[in-house]
Amino acid sequence: MSTRWVAPMMAMTSTSTIDWSPMPLPIIVGVDPLEPDRAPVTVGAALAQLTGAPLIVAASYLHDAITDAVSGGRVEHDLREQAETALRDLAGDLAAERVVVAGFSAAHALHDLAVERNAGLIVVGSSRRGRFGRLAPGTTAERLLHGAQCPVAVAPRGLAEDWTPRGFGVGFVDLDEGHHALRAAVAFADVAGGTLEAVTAVQPMFFARGAAIAPYDTGAGGEAAREAAERSLRRALEESGRDTSEGCILVGEPVDALVGLSDRVDLLICGSRGYGPIESVLLGGVSHGLMRDAHCPVLVIPRGGGDAIDLLTATRASTGT
Repeated sequence: MSTRWVAPMMAMTSTSTIDWSPMPLPIIVGVDPLEPDRAPVTVGAALAQLTGAPLIVAASYLHDAITDAVSGGRVEHDLREQAETALRDLAGDLAAERVVVAGFSAAHALHDLAVERNAGLIVVGSSRRGRFGRLAPGTTAERLLHGAQCPVAVAPRGLAEDWTPRGFGVGFVDLDEGHHALRAAVAFADVAGGTLEAVTAVQPMFFARGAAIAPYDTGAGGEAAREAAERSLRRALEESGRDTSEGCILVGEPVDALVGLSDRVDLLICGSRGYGPIESVLLGGVSHGLMRDAHCPVLVIPRGGGDAIDLLTATRASTGT
């Protein structure tokens, strides 16, 4: 399959370039030619097969007009050739469009491509600096995770080549971002015919700032908080058409609870922070900590993106394949 080259500095951010017709939303996989990693391609291909979404594998490189001019275009040529080689090696025989993009940064180039193509999901890899089999978002992933308008998934290095999502986990809180994450997890589990595990972590309060609020950890206050969380989770699962047995309440630090969940599922889904620009990914303390220690790929839903995965899975739902 041929590779398409997107010229550097291309004006992709204009809304006039977005195709708003009811076309299938593509999944864009970003690969780094300097640190080739198969994991994001594995995740993107598996999710594309699951949802029926078109797959685009994009290799990006830094465009420096001054350096390129001084070198007589040689630097640009070599970087583009390196990106094309990475695409050939990583995409292999996949039924995917291959695109080379250039920009001020890899994150900038992928963001612009996602806007141009009205992407339903972006998948990127993890940093080499992290522990093998754990997430450690590098610069590109972190920049995309702070401002992307569609869901972003990060794949850990060392992911098995035959990775296929069958078990889906979700961190639920009774806020908009928690409901959006649950809605996405249910959509994935439905199209995959897979399992769902929704976890709410109730964080114990070991001390109070003043005498007016009694501290609790195992007392009545903690039990009341646990019961309230259990009611909220049960109601959310029932409204989603799922069995309440798929929910679990844990007492402890939310990050620890979700990292533990990531060891039991194939794909973990969480919501973005509950404030900041609408339809943008913005990591909070819990999601940021999860990104550092998760054992499986993690997918973050942008704020206000409750229907993001519904739109992505619409192709599979409409065709019944």
